[in-house]
Amino acid sequence: MTVPHPQTFYADLSDDRLRVVAASLLDVRSRTFQLLDSDLDCNYVKESAAFGRCRNKLIGMCKSNTLGWMQLLHGGMDVTFTVGDVPCRFFRDDADSPEKHGFFRRNNVDDLFAEDDAHPVMWRFVVEKALTEDDEDRVLFVGYNVYQEKVAEWQYRDSAPTLHSVDNVTPPSTLLPKVDVALLEDEQDSAKDGTTK
Repeated sequence: MTVPHPQTFYADLSDDRLRVVAASLLDVRSRTFQLLDSDLDCNYVKESAAFGRCRNKLIGMCKSNTLGWMQLLHGGMDVTFTVGDVPCRFFRDDADSPEKHGFFRRNNVDDLFAEDDAHPVMWRFVVEKALTEDDEDRVLFVGYNVYQEKVAEWQYRDSAPTLHSVDNVTPPSTLLPKVDVALLEDEQDSAKDGTTK
C-alpha cells in the first residue's frame, strides 16, 4: 500500500527541507562511524555517539537561525524541532515496525490534532541502519496517525533519479553527424607561438 507524501498534509514538508535534515543526519552518522573504528568501539558506543551527535547537530541547526523554517521546541534527549510549523523528532529504528521504547510517546510539544484516522498526529525522521556493509543507512520521514499507523512517508535520496525505460521497446539508434571542429583565429595564433591566452 502506497502512502502519500508528507506535503499532502502540510505544505511546509517540502522535499528540499526534508532533504536538508536527512542529509545532515546521515552525514553526522557517517563521520561518527568513521571516527569510531577501533577495537574499543562496539555497536553500542557507535550508536550512542551517533545519536548524541545527531541530536546536537539538530539543536545547532535550529539555534543558528540559518534556516528560517527550522526551530527548536524542546532540547532534551527527546529533542523536538519544527520543519515549518510541524513538530518532528528523530530515531534510529525501523519505520515499519519501530522498537524504540519512546518512539510513539509524545512530549508536550510533539503533538498534532487528529482530523481523522488518516491524518498524521506525529512525525518522525527515522534512520534505518544498513543491513549489510555494502548497503548504506537511509532516512525516511514518516507521519503516523493516532493508531500508530504509517499514513505518510518520504524517503531521502541523495542523488538524481536514474532514468529508466517503463516498457520493453528499444528506441532506434540515431547516427550523429560529424562535428566540424576548428580553432578560433586567436587560438590558432597562440598555438603557433606556443602561448596561451
